[in-house]
Order: sequence, then C-alpha cells, then structure tokens
Amino acid sequence: MTDHSDHRLGAGAIADAIQTSAKRTIAVQSDISDRLIEANRRWLELIQIEFTAAWELFRKLNSTVSGAEKITIWQDWMKGVTARGAEELTYAVETAQALNSIELNWLGRRTGDAADNTQKAA
Repeated sequence: MTDHSDHRLGAGAIADAIQTSAKRTIAVQSDISDRLIEANRRWLELIQIEFTAAWELFRKLNSTVSGAEKITIWQDWMKGVTARGAEELTYAVETAQALNSIELNWLGRRTGDAADNTQKAA
C-alpha cells in the first residue's frame, strides 16, 4: 500500500505558504496604495496652491503701474515657486524612497521566509 499522508502534509504546507504569501502581498499593496493616496492628496493641494499663487500674481501685476514694482512682484513670485518646487522635489524623493523601502522589505521578508521554510524542511 502507498502511504498518502506525506502528500497531504505537502499539499497543506503549500496551501499555507500560498495563503501566507497572499496575505503578505495584500498588506504590501495596501501600504503602497496608502502612500500613493497620500502623495496624490498632497499634489492636489499643491495644484490649488499654485493656482492661487498664479491668480494672485495676475491680480497684483494688473493693479500695478510701476515697472519696478512689477519686477519686484515677479521676483517674489519666482522665489515662492522655487521654494515650493524644492520642497516638492524633496517630498517626491522621500515618497519614492518609501515606496522602494516597502517593496524591498516585502522582497526581503519573502526571501527570509523561504530560507526559514527550507531550514524547517531540513
């Protein structure tokens, strides 16, 4: 007679591994989605800020007659755009690093889990 108990244990272990992997993948996808939602909200706020700043620039330029005042207004606006741009660049890099970290942690855990499973099997 053939003993099928080893096959059932193997199938159960495989099913557990698939379920564990699926849970881990869902958690990683959730983390990535949360981070992307946060970034989208921030960039939507930035669009509103830039629109308001452009409208304010337009209003100030049209209400000013002096050329020197217009130059000062343009310079102030450009300083603000440059500062906000630098801040958003920093945020974009931090977001990319966070997303990369999420992915690397997932891959690292997966690799570590596979090594643990191999050691347990031995």
